[in-house]
Amino acid sequence: MRALTVIPKKPGTAEVREVPDPVPADDEVAIDVIRVGLCGTDAEIDHGEYGVAPPGSDFLILGHESFGRVTRRARTAGKGMELVESTLVVASVRRPDGCPNCSRGEADMCLWGDYTERGIRGIHGFCAERYAERPEYLFPVPDEIADVAVLLEPLTISEKGWRHLTAAQRRMTVWEPKRAIVTGAGPVGILAAVLLRLRGLEVTVVDRSERPGRRALLAKIGASYAATSVTPLQEVAGRSGHTDVILDATGSSQVPFAAMDLIGPNGAVILTSVTGGTRSLEVPADDINKRLVLSNALVLGTVNANAVDFRQGLVDLAAAERRWPGFLLSLITRRVPLERAAEALRHDPAQIKQVVEIRP
Repeated sequence: MRALTVIPKKPGTAEVREVPDPVPADDEVAIDVIRVGLCGTDAEIDHGEYGVAPPGSDFLILGHESFGRVTRRARTAGKGMELVESTLVVASVRRPDGCPNCSRGEADMCLWGDYTERGIRGIHGFCAERYAERPEYLFPVPDEIADVAVLLEPLTISEKGWRHLTAAQRRMTVWEPKRAIVTGAGPVGILAAVLLRLRGLEVTVVDRSERPGRRALLAKIGASYAATSVTPLQEVAGRSGHTDVILDATGSSQVPFAAMDLIGPNGAVILTSVTGGTRSLEVPADDINKRLVLSNALVLGTVNANAVDFRQGLVDLAAAERRWPGFLLSLITRRVPLERAAEALRHDPAQIKQVVEIRP
């Protein structure tokens, strides 16, 4: 079969090549891949920044944002037998290492760090014609959101962040957030705005440079838009100079520190960006520390996602599709066939979400 592969730690090695077909074990489901989303993580692996091939392989199949169709159910009876042929599914990304949290279904909160991740670390990804997977890592997709289900994995980043935030905010009797700022107007940021709008918050999405198309797009879900090249972040926060929730999806290490200075009483900053490099910053540390302490503020990071977040993400995708028909589909701005998949790894600021179309 064909797959988009890379040689980890060797920049610019992404190519579509022939690889062996997967051989499903008795407890695995066989899936034909329909569509795969590509993101900054895939590009960073191709740049040689990280990535680990599976044991015994010199290459890694990329792709962790999947959507496919079951072609063979698991042979052994047990969990997941409802995944019959033709079931549409999305797969989660991380696989456990046996630590106490992983053993309880929380591989996203791994303690030992020996986990593997599809298309990232130690196990092949989904940007191929087929893959095999155990049923517990697969999530059935309703027909009503089949066209946009490839957006589920990037949505789960915010789903997990919001779930953890609401759990943490049980520290107080009353927490009624009204205003949120999302920094970053890429797919993760826009999907975060969708989630926060569904939760009833007033949302402003902040970009670095003015892009009228993003402003018009976000207006469709009732979200505001601002560009820091025109409006400083402090002014975006409004007269009070603070907001209840800030979610950063910029990929920048600088923005979160600016955001920490804008968080209001009992508020929170959610960090979603995995930043590479060795950049250093000068920040007003005393002022940030004082504000966080006096505001009882939270700063939390979110990476990967739990099965709970995938299931809630399916609910929210369906809710968004009913409330704003066609909006989610408009986020997929470029589609390429598998043979041209390497092209979609190149950053194109005009695009929101690029996907590889494997089969109809």
